[in-house]
Amino acid sequence: MTRGRAIDLAVRNKIIQQHQNGICQRQISRTFRLSQSAMCSIIKRFTTTGNSSPGKATGRKLTLTDQEVCLFRRRIRKNRHMAVADLVIWARQSFVKTISEASTRRYIKRRG
Repeated sequence: MTRGRAIDLAVRNKIIQQHQNGICQRQISRTFRLSQSAMCSIIKRFTTTGNSSPGKATGRKLTLTDQEVCLFRRRIRKNRHMAVADLVIWARQSFVKTISEASTRRYIKRRG
């Protein structure tokens, strides 16, 4: 997950190329107007993985797909006062997936 601005893959490759040519890291960071920590992390990622692109975002994958979430939202809007336990039972039957009450509450809070 990036906090600052995204750095293009072409720029990343140029940084790595200059580093391999022996240019110091401070000079490279000034050339591309990057912080030294950002530039160092790009070089470190390349030396450890051999790839300059950023890794996958961390975190658990969502249980429901986008289409299922859309159906879920529609169900919540139709039956606004439906109990969470009843929503869980409905979701388990219609999506044929194991979904907990906590996950259901999270979907309601995020999307509902």
